Amino acid sequence: MLLVSSSGGVLLDLLGLQPWWSQHTVHWAVVRAPDTEAAVQGAAHTWVHEYSARRPFGLLFGLRRAAQILRSPRPDVVVSAGTGAAVPFFVVAWFLGIPAFWVSTLNLVETPGIAARICARLARGVLLQRESMLAAHPGGTVIGELY
Repeated sequence: MLLVSSSGGVLLDLLGLQPWWSQHTVHWAVVRAPDTEAAVQGAAHTWVHEYSARRPFGLLFGLRRAAQILRSPRPDVVVSAGTGAAVPFFVVAWFLGIPAFWVSTLNLVETPGIAARICARLARGVLLQRESMLAAHPGGTVIGELY
């Protein structure tokens, strides 16, 4: 399983799923920050950058990096609540046929941002912490607050 995360709430969302993912072999693709360094200490991880979907060259670099990480070892699933760090992974996972699941962050109340819209569209499933997000993700599954 590949967990893709940036710092802050995105990391907290993925850590909230730890009872589930801790039963599997996990590799992190994570943006370096003090909280992410502490969270992945001792865990298999690869440092990545935050990529903006509005900057094509940065996104192209992100796609290349995501392809490298997703090829070896190839995960069975990709999970993220992330922002720009997640977009390249969801695009490459979609092309490779790797199921990806998007966790809508708790701070989103009604309208998802561009990264959330891209990832949710490419995801096999969308997990929602707020029922109010069902309008934006009609096929989503409400799981409630993670932390």
